[in-house]
Formats: sequence, structure tokens, C-alpha cells
Amino acid sequence: MDRVTPVLLLEVASAGIVLVFAYVALRSRRAGAVVPSRARRLQVGLLVGLLGFAGLLLAFTFPRAPYPRRAERPDRVVFVVGKQFSFAVSERPITNDSEWQEAVAFGEPVTLAPGELVEFRVTSFDVNHGLSLYDPDHVLIGQVQAMPGYVNRLRFRFTKPGRYEVLCLEYCGHGHPRMRGYFFVK
Repeated sequence: MDRVTPVLLLEVASAGIVLVFAYVALRSRRAGAVVPSRARRLQVGLLVGLLGFAGLLLAFTFPRAPYPRRAERPDRVVFVVGKQFSFAVSERPITNDSEWQEAVAFGEPVTLAPGELVEFRVTSFDVNHGLSLYDPDHVLIGQVQAMPGYVNRLRFRFTKPGRYEVLCLEYCGHGHPRMRGYFFVK
């Protein structure tokens, strides 16, 4: 039900745009003088209609955004570092290549409790990566860029227990399809 309303609004808007184009195409076949006052009223009407639609769309979709509503402190901080071709997911900061290798090869999987507000601090040691979070049902639930020299933050409150995957959404080289990481919610 949550996804039906924005899709329905988009379909209604698309149909409206098609109707406007059809109307203009049919009306433009007849030669005639343009009445400036009527043209101005039509422009203002279309602008008001588009602004109203944009406001309606924001009213339905903005409350569903996965961002905290106030300046809450996260319950947990998880550090994620991308490097060709894997993600290191750790509860400790990863500041160099040896810490990254240790987290990927020998690190304990991160386990989070349901209901906790988790802040992912995401960066990269080499090129841009697109960090994406997938729930146990393989549904994309969050995405942020992993960029060298910059830390992006993504906050999320997990409710469903299970194994979550971290996959790369930005082509980063020949090993891109196998670039992944994971964590658990128990």
C-alpha cells in the first residue's frame, strides 16, 4: 500500500501531461491569432497546477523518507569502507589498508539489534562505489555513495531480523559484480 500512492500519482501526472500535449497538438492545426490575455491565464493556470501537483507529491512521499525526524544520536555506529572489490563492515573505524584487510578477512560480522538507530559511516579507499543495503528478502532499502576522502552518513532503523547484504551499485571495475559485504540483525 505504501508504494501504490506515489505510483498512482505519477501515472495521473503522466496522463495529464499527455492530455495537455494532445490538446496543444490539436489546437495548433488551426490558424488563428494568439490572444495574450488568454495565453497568460493558461500559463498561470498550468504553473499553479504543476506546483499543486508537486506539493501533493511531496506531501505523500516526504513522510516516508528513511531519515530521522529530529537530531537523534544513533544507538550504534557502523563503519563501511569500500575498496575494489569488497566492502569492510566493522564496528571499529577503518583507517588504513591493513585494517581494511583484517576487517574483510578476519573480522567478526556486525550484529545489530532490531529497533536500533544505526548510522553507517561510509567511505572508500580507491574509487567511487555505490553502497546499497538489501534486506533479507533482497529488497533495496537504502543507498549512499562511498567516495574516497569523504565520509557519507546513512541512518536506518532495522525492524526485520536476518542477514542484510551490502552491494555496490556503481560500476567500479571488472570485479564489481562480486563486491559485497554483509551484517546481521538479531
